Amino acid sequence: MIVVYLSPVNWDSIAQRPHFFADFIAEHDIEKIIWVEPLPSRFPKYSDIRTKIIGVESKSIVKHQKIDVTKVNNVVPVEPFNNIYKLINGKVIKKFIIDLKERINFQDAMLVVGKPSVLSLEIINSIQFKNIIVDVMDDYPHFFKGRARKSVSNLLKELLHKADVSLFSSNGLLTKYSAFTNNAFLAMNACSKSFYSEIKKREEEKSTSSSNTIIYGYIGSVAKWFDWGFITKLSVSRPDATILIVGPLYVKPDNIPENVIIKPAIEHKNIPDVIRTFTYGIIPFCIDELTESVDPVKYYEYIAAGIPVISTNFGEMKNRVDSGLAVTLEQHLAGDEPTVEKPIFWENRFSILDEGYFCVKKF
Repeated sequence: MIVVYLSPVNWDSIAQRPHFFADFIAEHDIEKIIWVEPLPSRFPKYSDIRTKIIGVESKSIVKHQKIDVTKVNNVVPVEPFNNIYKLINGKVIKKFIIDLKERINFQDAMLVVGKPSVLSLEIINSIQFKNIIVDVMDDYPHFFKGRARKSVSNLLKELLHKADVSLFSSNGLLTKYSAFTNNAFLAMNACSKSFYSEIKKREEEKSTSSSNTIIYGYIGSVAKWFDWGFITKLSVSRPDATILIVGPLYVKPDNIPENVIIKPAIEHKNIPDVIRTFTYGIIPFCIDELTESVDPVKYYEYIAAGIPVISTNFGEMKNRVDSGLAVTLEQHLAGDEPTVEKPIFWENRFSILDEGYFCVKKF
């Protein structure tokens, strides 16, 4: 069995759900995974160039030997405008599909799609797959505006209709899009067992090298959804504490408080060394349409390390705040402490694909 994975993120980026999903699949009895890098859907901005110059992205998890990374070359990024996109990039996409067919070479194949795209629909219409799985981890239309948002929304709905099974990473996404699917399942985010093992190895070291300084830590991307107001309020309220932010920095405020330390992204394998120094894990996301459907992976990494979580009241974190598994900044400043739940692993989330539900067979 060959699995073609149309990823929503590049392999060489901060480790996210697609990396762990591909790693989960690779542990099964398959020949290989053809990981197809995402196509650009817009022309680059200055911030994209800046990002590449200062190298803010980090390496993800170690790539499994069954995973082959490939990409479609020479694509003009006008995807939200589908007819123009097909006109300009039709020959390039056709050549890629021909090459993909040759790599599959009449073997049984499964397609996993990580985001809506013209490429995904063209591949579905051109190649016969035993199963088609769509894994929705974000509300993709909300990354766009106007006509582009409507276009991406239509692409997503058409893709869900063609899939045998659709997985959703949050209750919000499941509720919003399940009506457009054949079979819809909730498969929320999680933590890898290898990450948890590394955390456990460092527990003894943490107990012998603990500091009296309270550290509020964040590991992950800092983009437009990051709530700097949360950081400012925390820094003023806890002037003797350290706020450590580690990750690719796409936006930052003009003035950063003195007790806020910003460090560049690190490799995923080095996260346990940093996270073990945290007193609290923070998830300061803005509350808007985009984050309404988010289940942050960092929550699972924090609890795997046994760290209490302070979060804004967005997406899946709302349920956790309501149930006492996380607290808001206001609750924390008032003295409330959350309960740290037990670790949850990717194998638990994706086990539905092992159990032969509907059209999905064991790999």
